[in-house]
Amino acid sequence: MRTYLLIWDATDAGFPPDNYRADIAATSAGRPAAGRWSFGSRRRGTAPGDRVFLLRQRRDRGIVGSGRLADGTIFPGPHWTGDPRRHTWYAEVRWDRMVPVEHRLPFEELLREVPGHDWRHIYGGGQEIHPPADAALAELWADHLADLARVPPDRC
Repeated sequence: MRTYLLIWDATDAGFPPDNYRADIAATSAGRPAAGRWSFGSRRRGTAPGDRVFLLRQRRDRGIVGSGRLADGTIFPGPHWTGDPRRHTWYAEVRWDRMVPVEHRLPFEELLREVPGHDWRHIYGGGQEIHPPADAALAELWADHLADLARVPPDRC
């Protein structure tokens, strides 16, 4: 099984607020949230169940979500910006956890705690995170989610 990094450009067009809130609510309640996400320039090499992490870029950078590829197929579709002259490549994702931006795993922690991946050169979605960085990221994310679970509800 492989691990890939998906990118959110931090715009509402990139992840409409209603969709983002719905995914947070579903995954917080223990339900997966189905959707599709752009996969950058990658066209193949993926499989059902491959792990994905969603990295928010530009501002308030960090990991805000995780999931798995539903069927591993990458397919073309209209560009997410709505520009009819453009298209992009997507994959169906089953998000297992999505957190609010304020509860993200900060980018600075990725730099510090996940060696073996060039976090300074994130060129687009679909970038593979190779071993041992993939395992380090999965462990850091699990620890981060466990820490969030210990936060009293009135402080979230």
